[in-house]
Amino acid sequence: MKKYKIGITFGAYEIWHIGHLNLIRQAKSKCDRLIICISDDEYIASKKHHSASIPLQYRKEMIEALKYVDMVDVQSLSCGKKELVEKYRPDVIFVGNDWTPETFTGEGLGVPVVYLNRTKGISSTLLRNKYFK
Repeated sequence: MKKYKIGITFGAYEIWHIGHLNLIRQAKSKCDRLIICISDDEYIASKKHHSASIPLQYRKEMIEALKYVDMVDVQSLSCGKKELVEKYRPDVIFVGNDWTPETFTGEGLGVPVVYLNRTKGISSTLLRNKYFK
């Protein structure tokens, strides 16, 4: 697969698990510089209809500590994917393959999308349903 210069991915990372690490590791293997954009608490409440399990500052610190991550920024209701793509001008957007070209094309962002393999048997939704309900 082509090695990109700058890659970007978005996520809440509000229930941290091995699937997140695997996706970030895969993304970094495909680009020289990886930017992670973390959804803030208001964004999570609005888009996912639940509260973040871990406050934004802690989530940000965890992601910044990863050796695979070159930069961390925050996705909010006022600064979403479009604004962050314009800010960083990545060569590619990485998403998990729970998204498909039918559900997320990156349309209007002007950047190709690469769908990365998810870790089977784990997701934030599964963990939330099992441990936080």
